[in-house]
Amino acid sequence: MSNSGAWGEAPPGLDLAEDQSGDIIGTVVAIMVIGLAAVVLRLFTRSMKMGPGLAIDDYVILFAAAMGVGTAVCCLISVPWGGGKHLWVVTHEEFTKLFQTTYAFVIVYITCISATKLSILLFYRRIFGTSVIWYIVFGLTLAHWAEVTITWLAGCRPMDYYWRQYTDPTATGKCIDAPLFYFCNGIIGLVIDVAILLVPTPTIWKLNLPTTKKIFIGGILLLGGFVCVASAIRIVMMDQLVKSPDVTWAMSKVFIWSCCEPFIGIVCACLPTYAPLLRRMWRRDTTSNSDSPTTIYVSDKSNTGKRGSRKTGLSTTTRTLRGDDEIELTVDIHSGQDLRPANSRDSSKRKGSPEGQLEFYPNDIMVTKDFSWSSSA
Repeated sequence: MSNSGAWGEAPPGLDLAEDQSGDIIGTVVAIMVIGLAAVVLRLFTRSMKMGPGLAIDDYVILFAAAMGVGTAVCCLISVPWGGGKHLWVVTHEEFTKLFQTTYAFVIVYITCISATKLSILLFYRRIFGTSVIWYIVFGLTLAHWAEVTITWLAGCRPMDYYWRQYTDPTATGKCIDAPLFYFCNGIIGLVIDVAILLVPTPTIWKLNLPTTKKIFIGGILLLGGFVCVASAIRIVMMDQLVKSPDVTWAMSKVFIWSCCEPFIGIVCACLPTYAPLLRRMWRRDTTSNSDSPTTIYVSDKSNTGKRGSRKTGLSTTTRTLRGDDEIELTVDIHSGQDLRPANSRDSSKRKGSPEGQLEFYPNDIMVTKDFSWSSSA
């Protein structure tokens, strides 16, 4: 193959026959299938019989998945236009098409990851309620999406100068510093990712649960840390891209990680919602009586104390937090503060259950209230 092309002479010793198209297609298709499967399983779990039904966070993650497919499409159509090949085998026309794709990709990408973050935050609200830090992170996520979208759309004047400046000698215009834009917004996105991981931490540690269960619940939510890793790797790949003279070759890794990051986020956002499905599977594997709830009666035991005083023994009320589907949690139990949605606080009682009867489901998170009193004879 000739070492000369539309971009001049290729560096000596460079194998122009090298092609990373297979890596792009294989990785992008695989991660897209995994991400979409995670969303389908989430929707099935949420809408199955005895399930809680879909909530706003489910619809938002569905929108994020649609945008994720958009990022995958942008990555895949970059292949016939030179993505993953050395610059010196790419024509000017192909290069122009490739940069038109990257221009659209930025908007689709930021919309996808922002929707995923909002879905996670809305999930937190449904389970834990809201707090000051929740509103701050929610606002930062929306502001970051707006900032990236507006800056990118207004960053080049005229807009087509973004993809014409490298191939059309007659093109005139002005663009923002793209490398600085990529780097700064990558760092901001990473900081928001870390903040989202920390939002539920104070609430989890206030739970009236054993430390091991708190760590387990926190560990499930901290799986989102994989998104932070993917985001950090993408920043490194972007830095290599802007410094490389072989732009189309270096762009392949950026496309791959820019597609992996959104779908990894979608998978991590879906994982905590599988609890009802796992709970049902667990019950099927246990005793045959596990499919039907067991009724627990609130009882009082009376004992006669010394010196003529009558003391009523320990009365224990045990209830199951089943107002929602994934992690039914109540903080500050003894003061009566319940952060679950109001329409779900009494959902553990079933129709037809007598007053004072509560249903017990094995393997659920249980809250026990102990109290005692005494009276003089």
